[in-house]
Amino acid sequence: MKLSIRRLTTLGTALVAATVLMAPAASAVKPGETFRYGSLDCTAATDLNKNGSLSCTGTMNVTWRAKVKCKAGFTYYGTWQNNVDGGTKESKTESKCVFAVEDVIIDPI
Repeated sequence: MKLSIRRLTTLGTALVAATVLMAPAASAVKPGETFRYGSLDCTAATDLNKNGSLSCTGTMNVTWRAKVKCKAGFTYYGTWQNNVDGGTKESKTESKCVFAVEDVIIDPI
């Protein structure tokens, strides 16, 4: 009986680890839109200077950053963040897009 409980515990741990490591690929969203990445709830944004950012809330052990695409075709990356301790983290870029921010996506390691 102890052996089967130990096996079930090991299997459960392996399934949880695989779920976290194999988080779904996120789709790019327009500023102001939200999406879910694994256990993170993320919101794309842009400021008055046309800098893109991504804010994610939740707990997940993944290192990520914002990937911002400008309408002119240039791509910029924000600061690295990690939500291992939970809470809300924000990754900002200094994109200063000429026309506007086209879309924002999460860029995990």
